[in-house]
Amino acid sequence: MKKKIAILILAHSNSEALRRTITLLSQNFDIFVQIDKKSKLDINDLPKIDNCFYFKEITVFWGDFSQIENMCFILKKAFNPKYSHYAFISGEDIPIKSNSYISSFFNENIKNSYLSARKFPVSSLGFNGGLDRVERYWYMKINNRLIAKIVARSTLLFQKLFHIKVKTFKLDFYGGSNWINISHDALKYVFNFINENPSYLKKLKYSRATDEVWIQTILMNSPLRNNIILDDLRYTDWESGPDYPKTLTTQDYHKLIESNALFARKVKKEKDNVLIEKIFKKIKNE
Repeated sequence: MKKKIAILILAHSNSEALRRTITLLSQNFDIFVQIDKKSKLDINDLPKIDNCFYFKEITVFWGDFSQIENMCFILKKAFNPKYSHYAFISGEDIPIKSNSYISSFFNENIKNSYLSARKFPVSSLGFNGGLDRVERYWYMKINNRLIAKIVARSTLLFQKLFHIKVKTFKLDFYGGSNWINISHDALKYVFNFINENPSYLKKLKYSRATDEVWIQTILMNSPLRNNIILDDLRYTDWESGPDYPKTLTTQDYHKLIESNALFARKVKKEKDNVLIEKIFKKIKNE
């Protein structure tokens, strides 16, 4: 019997694209939306659909441990053996494949999890190949991103001068995008691991941007490693600019529809409504 897919959306801003994505995906999947508590986005502004569940419980700060808490919260709300997979998207992402294609893809690969993960150190990441994210103390609970970066770099310099390091959990650390697609068995393993090893998340409390690390590290050190496909199934342009990742426009349409990805990020109706119209029209007719 085919199982359902849970789509988990992390949102912080109100947009027509978000509402349209929820409406489209909810025709075949259950939707769980977690809204940043400090956001102006009101739950009452989102589509009222029986299989859509909305929460606004966690105040999230960029680069902070609260991002892990945010992911944990919504994963626990969604956790249910009726789902084969849990796919994370942001409030600025849209599907670029039909619901039937997405459903078939996961049901044909029911044991596999799809995510990006590279073993630290990774030279292109900076911060000592990513190791400073977990081996140094960071204070990121600052709403202004520029100030957060200044404070972070200042405290990092201080720690390097005085050779201060965190005593990390004894695992090889891996990092990648936090937009993951994990199987039910993989999520069950993650929950069992953090329940049996409470010090794991405690050691990440003052880390930086480890929402891109915590699940990858658990699974890449697990017996389920052979069922991890190193592909997050996202079309994301980190090269073109001017913003990173690039806000996609109609100029990207053919790249999107020719991609093997299931979702695209990031898209804003205010930037290019025509792209959303074209993509949604195409996948609805597939």
